[in-house]
Amino acid sequence: MYLKIVNVTKIYPGFKLGPINLTLDHNQVLVLIGATGSGKSTLLNITTGLIKPDTGSIYVDDIDITRLPIESRKIGYLTQKPSLFPHMNVYKNIVFGLKKRVEKDLELKIRSLVEAFELAHLLDKSIDMLSGGEMQKVALARMLVLEPKIMLMDEPLAHLDNMTRIKLRMDLRRLLKEKKILGLYVTHFEDDVYALADSVAILKDGLIIKSDTLKTLLSLKNNNVSDIENPMYEVFQNDHNYLEGRVIESKQGLATFLAGEHKIEILGEFPIGSVVGIMIKPEDIILTLDMIKTSARNSMKLMIVKMENSVSDKIGVIDVQLASQSFLLRSKITVESKNYLRLKEGQIINAIFKATTPHVIRNEPMPYYDVKEEKNGGNILTNP
Repeated sequence: MYLKIVNVTKIYPGFKLGPINLTLDHNQVLVLIGATGSGKSTLLNITTGLIKPDTGSIYVDDIDITRLPIESRKIGYLTQKPSLFPHMNVYKNIVFGLKKRVEKDLELKIRSLVEAFELAHLLDKSIDMLSGGEMQKVALARMLVLEPKIMLMDEPLAHLDNMTRIKLRMDLRRLLKEKKILGLYVTHFEDDVYALADSVAILKDGLIIKSDTLKTLLSLKNNNVSDIENPMYEVFQNDHNYLEGRVIESKQGLATFLAGEHKIEILGEFPIGSVVGIMIKPEDIILTLDMIKTSARNSMKLMIVKMENSVSDKIGVIDVQLASQSFLLRSKITVESKNYLRLKEGQIINAIFKATTPHVIRNEPMPYYDVKEEKNGGNILTNP
């Protein structure tokens, strides 16, 4: 199964999208990021058939769907605002598109989605009695029960509270993987990238300027210490650090996973061998010159590769960029702290944080993109 976008363009007064060349396959979730007005929603609308491209073609499994009607594409499309029927209850909304389908295991499929999204107690409720998160769950269940080949998602979780977004993201990624549905997800949120993506495409002024696996984009292999700026930093404000690794120990409410050459301890118990991804705020990472006794369970020796005034904080805050052998990390400290510690670029320093500090946003049996990398060398996306 693959989705292939070939030399697609769309011209509007004052804006041109493309040419776009993009290939997504092998059960991947691609997260598309870019500034407002860069063309993300236009590309989704072209792919789903709502807009016709000026040039180029779109293929699904060798079939040219560029001129096919929307209903013939087997592509699901989810937007920020759920399009639900207010005169129907939750159950009728979920099964609406199944009226003409008769399948032996249809009820089992419906029940599994209802359970996955924890909707069983809401099936008889009217839509206007639901919260925003519950509405999106219903919209997702209605889309997934139709078993689309591809899911296009235009910031469907943008307006939900943080806890609901975290839970729904994990559910969404798990179900897309289980049902082998290709996912193309547009977002403005950095944590959506870390939680959902196997691969990332960065759209700027109508062109894809970078596309690769999330693992590669975050790896030092593609970032020389003298030039460590990641292309994702053009879109985001660097408000989070993301670390991912495989769990090697889990007991008594504390898990240990390997991030590069470092052992990281976090709260929670996870199956040995599973992969967790965590986010840490730069301001939660404390820098020390010497090893000190502290309640923080995580300490790493890292090199300071860059220090600069923070552009997203008040005057007096310094962004400190740190590097290990395999990943980058950012810390925020005050100018006074920098001067007191006499920090300088090239210096080795201890970076510490508590096990209670990280937020787990990814938890799965294995990193799905590893399967793809083993087969094709990790080159998921193309943009010649």
